[in-house]
Amino acid sequence: MEGAWLDISVPFGEEPSAQAEGTQPGAGLPETAAEQADWLKRTAWMGTYVTAPPSLELDLEDTERLPLSATVGKARVLYLDDVDCIRADSLAEYEPKPGERLLLRTRNSLREWWKRPHAEDFVMLSEAAARLLVERQVACVGVDYVSRVGFHAEAMGVHQKLRDTGVWLIEGLDLSDVKVGMHELVCLPLKVKAEWGSPARALVRALRSSSVE
Repeated sequence: MEGAWLDISVPFGEEPSAQAEGTQPGAGLPETAAEQADWLKRTAWMGTYVTAPPSLELDLEDTERLPLSATVGKARVLYLDDVDCIRADSLAEYEPKPGERLLLRTRNSLREWWKRPHAEDFVMLSEAAARLLVERQVACVGVDYVSRVGFHAEAMGVHQKLRDTGVWLIEGLDLSDVKVGMHELVCLPLKVKAEWGSPARALVRALRSSSVE
């Protein structure tokens, strides 16, 4: 039978970057709609969030246009705990398939990165790995780090490449307790029109036929 649902989200506001400008503790909420929208724009990258590909019509991210099939359905969890960077050859061994949802667990989750100051040695996707995912036409990729971290310009480049080629991203996941294999994934962002991402709640549960550690 299917396993119990497991919350793989990072609590909104717990991530160290929550101390960024405009999100200081104790600050009052903005009053006008415009101010509230601007506040959401600065805080949307906290915790776990979904980043959408640019809209072909509007040329901007628009999570309101998110097809439910992008982040809801079967997802395969891959363990990459022994690498310092997710490289193309590591991913190629798993044979990513068109339309597949992949969740990539690295040692980032084991370090509980969301409770610590950002470090320079976080594990991220290489540009070659991102190209492989694009070539294999995967639908969605979930990672246990945040690509906006400024220590590596390559991280933002990888983020942009996946977005520009139509791959939906779930970032800031806690995959520390998730077993390798097939899971049912439910991850929904807020229904907002935005040029940024949207906070999201992500859940998984192992499927009957799923492999285990």
